[in-house]
Amino acid sequence: MAVLAGVGVVAGARGAEADPCTGVVAATTMYAGGRFATCFDPGNRLVVDAGTDGVGGAILLRHIIHFADEPDLEWKMEHVLLDASYDEFTSSFTGTLYQGVFIRHSRDGHIVLPFGDPPAKVFLPFDVGALVEVGGLAWRDSANADLGVVKTAALIDVARSKDNRLRIAIGPVASWDMALTRMPDLAIEEQLVAPFSSGLLDFHAESNNGLDVAKLRVETGYVWSNTRGWLAATRAEASLERTVLSVNDRPVSLVVDARYDSALSETTAGVALRLALMQRTDPRVQKLDADDN
Repeated sequence: MAVLAGVGVVAGARGAEADPCTGVVAATTMYAGGRFATCFDPGNRLVVDAGTDGVGGAILLRHIIHFADEPDLEWKMEHVLLDASYDEFTSSFTGTLYQGVFIRHSRDGHIVLPFGDPPAKVFLPFDVGALVEVGGLAWRDSANADLGVVKTAALIDVARSKDNRLRIAIGPVASWDMALTRMPDLAIEEQLVAPFSSGLLDFHAESNNGLDVAKLRVETGYVWSNTRGWLAATRAEASLERTVLSVNDRPVSLVVDARYDSALSETTAGVALRLALMQRTDPRVQKLDADDN
């Protein structure tokens, strides 16, 4: 059964017994009484994109680690694997092998320092965490390419959200990038290193039902080049995603994004449709009967 959800095109009413994240098809349709999801988990999906920037896809995973001996402490983990896109018109490829964001959340905001007996507790008005990226590649139609070997950042998250729906994190960044030349042979043309000399702003917000997602990441500061010395560098990217319908409880969303790179003196924007080929059902969705499909 294919149903439309997320834009108010829901052919049904919500029954009194239904979960707020579960829709019920109206009695006037052939699927009367069938249930369908109205909430989605945008952080646990296998997605494919098709848009003005070409075609692409990624594996998105996230989870929360709880501790039996410390019920007020949790680690919020987010992972993006094999995030890649290819633009046939410009013969360009961009991708990242792995990206991860790890945030430690404590209800009272404390961390434990391993000093003294007993160890000392320090209470903080923010959560702490880290960001890691490995294996970034931008391969263009020209003779050049950029390789992001590794990037890491120490983060403080002032949002202090208990779940993964909101993050406002800042922190210093260390990175190692390479500019490659491909002609006549593949060789390293330049190496760029930021020894925690850049700063990062990472913003993520999504609606309670998962239909809307907004992201912003800005990285700015100084990097050291083995050929040009210290350079100012800024990169920024922003995106808005809106789920416009779902097919067999698999969301289809519209994504609008924009990017800026000072090294290339380039600003780009794009629009794409995103389809979730596989996804984790939001735990708030009432379990669907086999007959509903």
